[in-house]
Amino acid sequence: MMIYKKILLLIILSASVNLFAQSIPESFKLGTYKKTDINNTGKNKIGKITDVAAVPKNSKCPISNFITDIYKSGDTIWFGTGSGIMRTTDNFNSFDYYLGSDPFGADDIFGFNIKNNMFVVTTAISQEINGESVSVGTGVKVSTDYGKTWNSHPQPMDGRYDTTITYGANTLHSLPVVVPQQNVSYDIAITRTKGDTLNYTIWVTGFSSGLRKSTDYGSTWQRVLLPPDNLDSIYLGGVYNFALNPNINLNHRLFSVQAINDSTLLAGSANGINVSRDWGVSWRKYNYQNSGNGTHRVSGNFVVKFHVQKYGSREIWWASTRRAEDNNEQNALSYSTNHGYSWEYTLAGYSPNGIGSRDSVVYGFTDGGLWRANFGIFDWSKPSLIADPVSKDLCRSNSFYSGSYINDTLYIGGADGLLRTRETGSPWNAPWKIYRACGDIISGSTSTSYAAPNPFSPNMEVTRIFYKTGKPSSKVTIKIFDFAMNPVRTLIQNAARTGADVQFSIWDGKNNDGYVAANAVYFYRIEVDDDTPVWGKIILMQ
Repeated sequence: MMIYKKILLLIILSASVNLFAQSIPESFKLGTYKKTDINNTGKNKIGKITDVAAVPKNSKCPISNFITDIYKSGDTIWFGTGSGIMRTTDNFNSFDYYLGSDPFGADDIFGFNIKNNMFVVTTAISQEINGESVSVGTGVKVSTDYGKTWNSHPQPMDGRYDTTITYGANTLHSLPVVVPQQNVSYDIAITRTKGDTLNYTIWVTGFSSGLRKSTDYGSTWQRVLLPPDNLDSIYLGGVYNFALNPNINLNHRLFSVQAINDSTLLAGSANGINVSRDWGVSWRKYNYQNSGNGTHRVSGNFVVKFHVQKYGSREIWWASTRRAEDNNEQNALSYSTNHGYSWEYTLAGYSPNGIGSRDSVVYGFTDGGLWRANFGIFDWSKPSLIADPVSKDLCRSNSFYSGSYINDTLYIGGADGLLRTRETGSPWNAPWKIYRACGDIISGSTSTSYAAPNPFSPNMEVTRIFYKTGKPSSKVTIKIFDFAMNPVRTLIQNAARTGADVQFSIWDGKNNDGYVAANAVYFYRIEVDDDTPVWGKIILMQ
């Protein structure tokens, strides 16, 4: 009985993971949550759904200000956002979103990838159990027709008695992952299938479930063995006696995967960068401890994202590498110029979320800002201010996640909107445009408004008050009042506004004296010329 109890241990992971951050893991550590008999009560059914025609809704604005993935597929641009997947088919004039549509429902998007006609999405929800917020994987959604129809598959899991894995002549113990709770898939790679290049193989990484692959478009999954913490490599002819067990091996906790080509893969764990050059069979691990000295090594063992930069005849492999358990490790961008055989790092000191590039220019997306450098020179710089000269809007977040060059224009995703600029050869000297999520205000209505986000926390964000004037030109005043109707802040006073479309003003939570206001309910009043004022409510929470 004790053996079976050990076999059936549920792999439980840190509850500190920010579900809203989607594919960007916040922690690599195992948590203390012990419950194993959890019934799923997710927003979506976890069972298989076949051939669903996804019907999007259309909006003039993005569905979310939180953008983690940007992909181009023909003339369509796709995004992973804080409110599901989104696309634009008309050059950013409007956006289609799938929040609330089958098979996605209201679930969070954790992973998103596109290769040719193959679209793959992994989803999860947050569940409150015993007073803790627990992440619950709700499965893998696969489209083979450019996102028109989807098959929805359950979260990859094991059977209760899947306690061994065969590797060459070795039969190794494998700890089964038997529930979707604390079992989410962070990243996705898509390759052609070995021996059957007309078909595709899907690779996903999981906090507890490790690296897995499917050769039948998500219907079934196989666990992929990686080296344990005490070995730097494994190959089929070797003799081994370790266990596939993320409870004891950081290298079996997987967060990122990148297909360099169909046979060459990178897999990022909590113990380093794993490289396979034979379709995911043999692996060589590179981490802070075994890859070199000084800056000529992998900077940190917690690997959250990969990127491949190509220009001329060069191919540079990049990894977003964070500090894991060794205090000497660094948060930085690690890179290899010789196809993964040796590594170096740059831009140390900032927690990286991703990397982008255009020709020889490389971009670092970090929690410490948006960075740009010329490769090899590494003259890193970040914009002093990201401001839209047309809307007068500002990007007020310091967290960025993704970027992609589309039609000679750079689009950047972060925690405060979708950004657009151009690469001119000089750092950050082209104008910006900020695409901002906006709610619906009744067409022609001047008697409705809203604030978003609401509630909001001034330590992390600002709130924007959206409204319509209904006039080609007008004078607008917006003031904030406390619950007793005492004036707190004048945001704008008799400000000239042109155009009848939706507009907004920003409140940073401060009063007229420059101090952050107390936690409370506040009211705002919008005055347009001498028209009847419009009132609204904002909740400020630190």
